[in-house]
Amino acid sequence: MTSIPRRQQPLDDAELKRLLPAAGAPAAPLGRQRQMEEFLMSEITRTPETAAPVRPEARSRRRLLIALPATLAAFALAATVALTTQGGHAAGPATGEHVAAPVVQIAVGDTAALAGAVQRISTAAQATPDLVLRPGQFVYIESTVSYLSSTVDADSGASKVWVDKPHQRQVWLSADGRTGWLTEEGKTPAGGVTLDSGTGAYLNAPSYDYLRTLPTDPQVLLQKIYAETKGAGNGPDQEAFVTIGDMVREQAVPGKLAAALYQAAARIPGVVLVDSATDAAGRTGIAIARTNSTTGSRDEIIFDRTSYAFLGERSVQVTEVSGVKPGTVTANTAVLKRAAADAAGHQPGNAQA
Repeated sequence: MTSIPRRQQPLDDAELKRLLPAAGAPAAPLGRQRQMEEFLMSEITRTPETAAPVRPEARSRRRLLIALPATLAAFALAATVALTTQGGHAAGPATGEHVAAPVVQIAVGDTAALAGAVQRISTAAQATPDLVLRPGQFVYIESTVSYLSSTVDADSGASKVWVDKPHQRQVWLSADGRTGWLTEEGKTPAGGVTLDSGTGAYLNAPSYDYLRTLPTDPQVLLQKIYAETKGAGNGPDQEAFVTIGDMVREQAVPGKLAAALYQAAARIPGVVLVDSATDAAGRTGIAIARTNSTTGSRDEIIFDRTSYAFLGERSVQVTEVSGVKPGTVTANTAVLKRAAADAAGHQPGNAQA
């Protein structure tokens, strides 16, 4: 969910090396993935005089499918591989079933009930027992996910948009975030792929250990997020909100930190409460949300209406951009299980969502 300046010259070798991961390294982190996707779209649609708006922002683990002119083919191939998986091996061609992107009625968000809802969400987060890993254990997250894909004809500019059919995703992450395992229907080879990282954890790619070092004062935490994401994304406020989503998506966040994150989100300008949002498992709840004015997409962090537990996320197009109609659901997730596993690829015992 990151924009980059328009370019008038092609990328040189040094810039390509900076944007892309080294051979054999894990896929680029979410922020870098968004940079690559948006650059590709801007190059496809750019004319010498003007540049068309970028398409809706990329969500993590969403495959990039774009028909490119020959001059961008090499870069596109590398970018596509980088976006395929977070492990050290490409997942191969997508085989998941594609369906028409669902279109929903856009619920109006407002700030009137935001503070009260966030307080209840924060209280519920703090009351939930923290997931504790023993030495050698892994954080296990099972989700139902669906992300937007598209093709763009480089000559005519015509685009086709669809989404993956909701499918299962399972990830195992070590406490330090350096090793793990991923299985995702139609996206990874049979049995899954390894997740190996040579880089340390950070806000947009946190580990179990890293999360336990962060401040739990909402204002201090928000200041840290703004400082460490400065210059990224489609504006500091949107990037701060996106970062909070990145932190809670596939990790075991301590209750006090989760409460601080949600309270910090409510302090970001433009954040509203949406009274009705549905996750990828069909569960309906309320959402803390913010609209990206550049892409026209509203990102929603969804919570159960009664228990206020985190359910998942959704992105809904609010204004038409690059042919994506208002109401189109461009991303949808639902966390079904969150637990400690004894080994990567092994099913956990008792679990909590």
